[in-house]
Amino acid sequence: VTVNMSCSGTLKKYMEGKGFGFIENRDGSGDVFVHFSQLNNGRSEDMIAGTAMTFDIETDSRSGKTKATNVTLSNGGGGGGGGGNYGSGGKSGGKSKGKGKSKSYDYSPY
Repeated sequence: VTVNMSCSGTLKKYMEGKGFGFIENRDGSGDVFVHFSQLNNGRSEDMIAGTAMTFDIETDSRSGKTKATNVTLSNGGGGGGGGGNYGSGGKSGGKSKGKGKSKSYDYSPY
């Protein structure tokens, strides 16, 4: 398993019903597959095209394909799918709260 640390980019496309999408890597190396289960903060509802995020790239040992892991939404995941008017208020508050200890609770139904 090969891991490239600390990449950044923006969510290019997200398939809501399937829970995955693609991040456009800022370094120009191409798009990276991402599944919402790899989010450190936010939920699948926060996976909106254009959302900035940081992530690691890992090569899957079974498929040989690369995928994003350890994904953190830079926008804090705040504001949900709502209008842009609420985004600026959610950014600063969401950033500090999003990385907290709630990660293990986000996945409790599974």
